[in-house]
Amino acid sequence: MGARGCEEWRMTRRGALLRGAGLVVAGAALASIPPARMLEAAAAQAAESPDAPILVSLCLDGGNDGLNTLVPLLDPRYRELRRRVAIAPETTLPLAGVAEFGWHPSLGGLRTLYDRGQVAVLPAVDFTDPDQSHFTSAAYWRTGIVGPSRDRTGWLGRLVDLVGSPDNPLQAVSVSDGLDPVLRSRRLPVASVADPASFAFWIPGVWGESAFLPAFREASGGVAGSEALGAARAAYRNAITTSERLRPLRTDDDHPLPPVPVPYPDTDLGRSLRGLARLIGAGLGTRVAAVQTGGFDTHDEQPAEHARLLRDLGDSLLAWQADLAARGLARRVLTLVWSEFGRRPADNESEGTDHGAGGLALVVGERANGGIRSEFPGLARLDDDDNLLVSTDFRTVYATLLESFLGVEAGRVLPRSGPGRLDLVRPA
Repeated sequence: MGARGCEEWRMTRRGALLRGAGLVVAGAALASIPPARMLEAAAAQAAESPDAPILVSLCLDGGNDGLNTLVPLLDPRYRELRRRVAIAPETTLPLAGVAEFGWHPSLGGLRTLYDRGQVAVLPAVDFTDPDQSHFTSAAYWRTGIVGPSRDRTGWLGRLVDLVGSPDNPLQAVSVSDGLDPVLRSRRLPVASVADPASFAFWIPGVWGESAFLPAFREASGGVAGSEALGAARAAYRNAITTSERLRPLRTDDDHPLPPVPVPYPDTDLGRSLRGLARLIGAGLGTRVAAVQTGGFDTHDEQPAEHARLLRDLGDSLLAWQADLAARGLARRVLTLVWSEFGRRPADNESEGTDHGAGGLALVVGERANGGIRSEFPGLARLDDDDNLLVSTDFRTVYATLLESFLGVEAGRVLPRSGPGRLDLVRPA
């Protein structure tokens, strides 16, 4: 079955690591970046382009069932193929002006955004000849390269290498314990932040800064006796100083999280998006970010679990958009929601669905050109593996976002993006 699609890929020794402040920073020659310059570069990048667009990649780990997320109400084969897990048509949430589809009944939050014109819907998005492997499919989606390749950089990491700053790792933020591979760059620094509200110097298995921070401060000083020792001391200094500079984002009993206009779900996804909104709002020059949420590999007992996952997704996105709007950021941010593949049209005997093709992607935000923006091929004719036919290559989605939203020629980031583009983005 392969490795899970959106799980962390460990960084190699080729990337220098800076751990501290709940932060992991990777990039060539990172230790040579003084911490003061790092934070100054973040502020300068934000000031230089205060209205710069920000793209967020939100991965639904495991292969989301697009056919039960966006239910094809008028396709007679839907209920024939899904005798166990089909969504009853009368329970679906209508799409304004679209009779062909209905939202899963748990997607009230997403339906609200769609009705506002803030969700572009892309059914049947994948790549040619999908192999239904979590690992392979996720690798293709993350790198933007289909087929054998030695290039392990992510497509958003290559974007950072092209237009980013050599001194500001916070230009690209992975909201996770380890770097999301979609942000893996070749030259420029990028960052991973597990929880902005818990910024602190941290060592696995060790609790409390007072237990080791004095020793680390001492280790960071003095004259280096070798290049390796100098790099280690510089990394310690960067971690400590970055922790101190970002301390205002920390919260405790005396300094709770600031209120938000719409409550986020108390879930990993809700907390991740809330933390990312605070980071973006801090004016640190963030241009791209990555978030992921798991559990979508629904091989058995799908109905209840998928309903829970979709409720979390819709409610989290609704709160996220309200938070961005309250911060004056909503026109600057688009969120690409994707999964490494869809599920098979036919359900299985375990009341679940197995690995399929032609997944569902969403572009969410005030500048999203709301509506159905790719072709749904229907279920009357399936591919040779009895999966949904692919109508849109995911690289066409990437190319459109690069050019129409980020203002970057797609060919400079994607090796083979092709000429096609989609109507996904409203003018600024």
